Amino acid sequence: MPSTEYISSTDIAPAPSTNGHELHPSLEAAHSEEVQEIMGKMPNWIIRRGIILVGLILLCLFTGAYFFKYPDVIPARVLISFANPPVKIIARNSLPIQNLLVENNEVVKTGQILCVLENAADYADVLRIAVMTDQVDSALSLRVTIESLQLPVGLQLGELQSQYTELQQSIAAYQFFLHHNTYRAKISALQKQSAYYGELNSVLGQKENILQEQYRIQQNRFAADSSLVQDRVISRNEFNESRKRILDHEMNTKDNKSNIIQNNLQQTEYEKNISETAMQLQNEENSYEQKIRDAAKRFKGAYSEWKQRYILESPMNGQVSFFKIWKSHQFVQAGEGIMMVTPPTDNYIARGDISIVRAGKIVAGQRVLIKLPAYPFEEYGMLRGHVVSRSNVAMDSTYSIEISLDNKLITSAGKEIPQQPQLFGEAEIITENKSVLTRLFEKIYGNIRR
Repeated sequence: MPSTEYISSTDIAPAPSTNGHELHPSLEAAHSEEVQEIMGKMPNWIIRRGIILVGLILLCLFTGAYFFKYPDVIPARVLISFANPPVKIIARNSLPIQNLLVENNEVVKTGQILCVLENAADYADVLRIAVMTDQVDSALSLRVTIESLQLPVGLQLGELQSQYTELQQSIAAYQFFLHHNTYRAKISALQKQSAYYGELNSVLGQKENILQEQYRIQQNRFAADSSLVQDRVISRNEFNESRKRILDHEMNTKDNKSNIIQNNLQQTEYEKNISETAMQLQNEENSYEQKIRDAAKRFKGAYSEWKQRYILESPMNGQVSFFKIWKSHQFVQAGEGIMMVTPPTDNYIARGDISIVRAGKIVAGQRVLIKLPAYPFEEYGMLRGHVVSRSNVAMDSTYSIEISLDNKLITSAGKEIPQQPQLFGEAEIITENKSVLTRLFEKIYGNIRR
């Protein structure tokens, strides 16, 4: 401490008064050594209490900093949509609408035609031929299908006219072949002749049985005549006559067998001709059928291209919503979204983008709070969810995350957001709760590590 210089009372000159009189002796005592010592030194009790007060304040601050926690939040932009998202219907050509076949908010099915863009064909005629072509192409027995098929005429098919003409000519040629070919008549005649030879074979077989019986009888007679000629009961001439008769019966039997063989050969030839004619008929018929199926496939291929250019159809079951069209003959631009089909579901899922900064702290299961700009959270509350997954790699300096909504579209305030195909929102991903003290030490430790 700095040294205190003591000054004697004799060295202190009395201060002159403003009015020329000297000060009172008690005021002079105030400048004495003891008074100066007391006035220049702070009391100990004030120091002790000050230190205690400052210590209590610091203790309260550290205690509060330890127990007071707030979440570490990572922001993200999110898009909430159906788990099966709605599909935008886009015009492929810049053309007016020829036929608008659905109403706004109408429920549609997969493959249902929504509208037809302007072209030279009449959609009803094209659809009629398309159905007929499918029937022809998928027929198990094309002959039965073609025989009962009535070909329409005077149709307006535009770009599909040449393919339909080819199909029409192929079907007409096959129908003519079925009703006027000579193969069936030839087969019928050959079958009749073969049947006659079959009957003749039956007669010859019966004759063979009779001849065999006669031959056995004649053999028995010849054996008796042989004994009689040896006993000289009959003459040699009579014996020779008996022998001649048995030879004649034997020849007749062999001639009949030869006739049976010749008849069988002829019948086999007829059956061969029938088989060859039937094969020729089948080949011709297959050729006509193949031409029809090829023509049908070419028509279907052209029809598919025609549909790609002029037909807009629903890709799923759902509800169609108009955006930029509302009536027929309205012009649409190529690449322009004109309708949207929303699937019938209330299962929502949120997908978001986050920056690469602190992205490593995001793991599955973390809580998410979503604020919807269209529905102020001060009034409607926030949607609650949790992280399902995060992409393993970043694209364009952002990671993709998938969020599942805990209570669908019901907010923390108990209000239900109306169902709609898409909702944009701002998400806050809560990674963990940290105390102020922890964050302070992390800052200090981070600076030290540098």
